Amino acid sequence: MKKAFFLLLASLLLLVFLAGCGGQEAETAGGGEPGSGAGGPVGRAEESACAANRKIISSAAQQYKTMEGKPPSSLSSLVPGYLQSVPSCPAGGTYSLSGTRAICSVHGE
Repeated sequence: MKKAFFLLLASLLLLVFLAGCGGQEAETAGGGEPGSGAGGPVGRAEESACAANRKIISSAAQQYKTMEGKPPSSLSSLVPGYLQSVPSCPAGGTYSLSGTRAICSVHGE
């Protein structure tokens, strides 16, 4: 009898623990699919890709400044001499320049 009681108690505790594990991620992800929000894996991947794009744009702007003696006036002045094309933010943001620093409307600097 004691063995059955402890087995039941252990099973209930395990069930409560497992039920509590899944709810938090869905809440922090903005209510959509778990992991699809800004803090989820997709959001982190978009942020990393955007950071890489900003580094590429900033490097091209630095090269432009070195060669032309002044910072570029717009992103389009970097194409085609310094960039093949202006990359797009994977989260749908737009890039702009502040001197030679690239800024994303979604992710910032």
